[in-house]
Amino acid sequence: MSKKATKNQEPEASYAERDIVLAKVRGFPPWPGMVVNPDSVPPSVSKERPTGKKATFYCVRFFPAGDFAWLVAKDISKLKEHEIQAYISEPHKKNADLLAGYRIALDPEKWEKERENADIIAAEQEDNASVDQLDSEQDEDEKKQSKAKKRKRDSDAAAKPKAKSKTKTDKKTSVKGRKNGTKSKDMVESEDDGDQDAEGEGGDMASGAKAAPPPSKKPKRDKDEDVDVKMESDPEARKVREWRHKLQKALLGSKGLPSPDEMPGLDQLFGTVEKYEHPNLIDYLSFSKIGKVMRHIAALSAEKVPRDEEFHFRTRAKALVEKWHTIVDARKATEGGEAAPNGASAEGAAASPAQNATSTTAPAD
Repeated sequence: MSKKATKNQEPEASYAERDIVLAKVRGFPPWPGMVVNPDSVPPSVSKERPTGKKATFYCVRFFPAGDFAWLVAKDISKLKEHEIQAYISEPHKKNADLLAGYRIALDPEKWEKERENADIIAAEQEDNASVDQLDSEQDEDEKKQSKAKKRKRDSDAAAKPKAKSKTKTDKKTSVKGRKNGTKSKDMVESEDDGDQDAEGEGGDMASGAKAAPPPSKKPKRDKDEDVDVKMESDPEARKVREWRHKLQKALLGSKGLPSPDEMPGLDQLFGTVEKYEHPNLIDYLSFSKIGKVMRHIAALSAEKVPRDEEFHFRTRAKALVEKWHTIVDARKATEGGEAAPNGASAEGAAASPAQNATSTTAPAD
């Protein structure tokens, strides 16, 4: 046998989740971070996971920015407390971010909570963006239809003989009046307030591979983000949002039509949503945006909803939208008084005391 075959090789080091390590990435100095569960990283990071079978890749999240990298064991070493202390105590540090990373490495729990909140907000913004995209597409269709109707009206008006009593001013007034006419009330939304917030908060945080700075660095958004964090801590709010995620993914996703075999499960989910009652229902509609998803399901064509003749998903979605509008209208009417409770139901039942009621407009769903 050759000497290479008989030569003893050192076993490759292994690392566990939450190990504090010093990792090397080409183009950067060795940087402190934490080994994270590869199954819990954002989808954009998971897609970059190497597929090599000969080496084990670890996912490291760096302090303080929260960036990710897939690294092999030879590029990682465990970072011990005395090594961290030595670096922090050493004078004349030139890289402020690197020094901050070492300080976090001493006790990363607070940093983990901050990153978790930022990740939650980023994930929700990404979900909201996909729902808002549906609205944008529908708005474009409505604008095109409106323009087509206007051209037809102008064409018809040009073909008709002019009446003596009609003047150019009257004609312009008539066209303008039609243009600014009221919208159809068949599928009215009650979530307009939430749309602006979702669009205003979109940005770098939607990227999983490179997280944005914590929300606390943007004081103008503190109030809205605090409300989001409050809803995130409410298991009922998260449950309603999860229903919306499932419905959106199944019936409005970009991967094509759902399988007919999936429809009985969606029928059960619809039934659960239809029976759901809660004093804070309107707040949950605003947080989850499930009303938007239902509105788009109701607007789908029959061929895009398998077994709809059996389960009547589109009809049921429209009925839910109308039911929730009734509740929203009841709340708006109740809040017209001085002592309107926050979260009153459609029947006028009193809910929990108002805590953040700063507006009398209907919240977004």
